[in-house]
Amino acid sequence: MILRVLGVGDNCVDDYTELGKKYPGGNALNVAVYASRIEGCEADYLGIIGTDENGEFLLNEIKKQGLDTSYLWQEKGRNAVTSILIRDGDRVFADYVEGVQENAVLTRDRIPDISDYSLVHFVVWGFGREHIPKIKGVALSCDFSSKLDDPRTGIMPYLDFSFFSGRHLIEEGENIEEEIRRLKKRTPGLVVMTLGEHGSLVFDGEEIYRGGALPVEVVDTLGSGDAYIAAFLVSKLGGKDIQESINAGHVAASDICKRLGAWGGPD
Repeated sequence: MILRVLGVGDNCVDDYTELGKKYPGGNALNVAVYASRIEGCEADYLGIIGTDENGEFLLNEIKKQGLDTSYLWQEKGRNAVTSILIRDGDRVFADYVEGVQENAVLTRDRIPDISDYSLVHFVVWGFGREHIPKIKGVALSCDFSSKLDDPRTGIMPYLDFSFFSGRHLIEEGENIEEEIRRLKKRTPGLVVMTLGEHGSLVFDGEEIYRGGALPVEVVDTLGSGDAYIAAFLVSKLGGKDIQESINAGHVAASDICKRLGAWGGPD
């Protein structure tokens, strides 16, 4: 069975200003690209790009990955750009220009036939989440990043998978298990919390599953969380159990950490 994933929402050009290099990125786009690389899975991306040089760069990079660009639309203006610095292998976001995504609205006529997909993935950044309560018959997921108590988590009752980044909770001395149990009360689906070098946790309402980050010589962590999400989702949708899916996520994340940028870009 071929799985099909649709990523909806943000994209950007990741500009490594100190290095003079730029790469394609954005959480929703990254998940679609990474999912498309997994055997037995096809993926599409629905999003908006600008008409400037960065928008054209991003469009070409998406085409190189073999993704269908039918669900992309261009608006006159600047593409989203994130300025990134690298400090000890970790990325530091120096500046962000939202560009044409700032006021983007996903109208019904731009949404493809959802029944063609196994899962639709959204992100806390970007647009389109207002359609989630109306989507039936396919699995739904959303990456909320570190926004644990943001009003945008109000869609969790409709989700099969809710992803959070919780590394900051460890740094703040919070009880991670208590947090993931609290979040699970909002959703019938799985709650997944990535913790950077501290691994990850998944709670299904009965058992907390754990995964350990794999040792790797880190070049850049950008995109590693998205790689984890893509691999976890494809593994779980493909019939693997939670622990196997966690392990698949960590393998994918470790591979991304070995390179600069999330994907594509300079050879």
